[in-house]
Amino acid sequence: MQRLTQQRVTSAFTVRSLRPGALAMGHVLNVDHFHMSQPTFPPHPHAGFSAVTWMMPWSAGGFRNRDSRGDSSLIAPGALHWTHAGAGMLHEEIPAQPGEVCEGLQMFVKLPEAQELSAPRAFHVAPDEVPRVELGGARVRVLAGEFAGVRSSIPPHAGTTLLHADVGGEFAFDAPSGVDAFLFVLRGRGELDGVAVEAGVALALAPRRIHVRGADLCALVAWSEAMPTQPEFSGPFCMFRRERLAEARANYAAGAMGRLAPSSVAWTR
Repeated sequence: MQRLTQQRVTSAFTVRSLRPGALAMGHVLNVDHFHMSQPTFPPHPHAGFSAVTWMMPWSAGGFRNRDSRGDSSLIAPGALHWTHAGAGMLHEEIPAQPGEVCEGLQMFVKLPEAQELSAPRAFHVAPDEVPRVELGGARVRVLAGEFAGVRSSIPPHAGTTLLHADVGGEFAFDAPSGVDAFLFVLRGRGELDGVAVEAGVALALAPRRIHVRGADLCALVAWSEAMPTQPEFSGPFCMFRRERLAEARANYAAGAMGRLAPSSVAWTR
């Protein structure tokens, strides 16, 4: 079990960050539970993975996403935006209404080596298009993958399943075998297999029937194929081979990932 503390990065941006370590996360490179009320990150590139933004359904505000391939989307509360960076693209995500607190998750999901240089593309799922499942005392939103016979519209990513579960009673599900599985409590408190859990706690899930109980517990439940080898990072790029990192840096410098001017807003520090 990991207990994650909330870090204040700027006056307008706080985050709880979950990283692989003692907790195996498969192709999920990170989960950042953020609160942001002012523009914080200017346009920046990614390559070799997908950058995923899930805006909490109860968030006061939403993000405006822009990217170098022409997408401009409002990530409203309860919406999902999936930036499949592939060979490389730039994006910018800022509060649509500066001063309004946006709460959500930013997740990086590593692409398999065969897809690292695939064409970049953005996928947007509006709040009413996110698949939902009522299971026991829980409402489950299927952000990626498949659960209880319901499939997300996001293309498969190395067997990655991402679920947002609001638990208002008892919730039981099967953590599959042959994957790295974990649960990250986002708010509230309750019990997982009889062990007390609360917001900021992350746990690995063994392949078995998992029982969750809570009156107001909300959690990210995720599983993914284990990575064959550990990828390498170079700033905002992540590849399995160093030569591809060098290629990504060169492409970005040459403008091959496109251009994206910053929004005309004041940036926080």
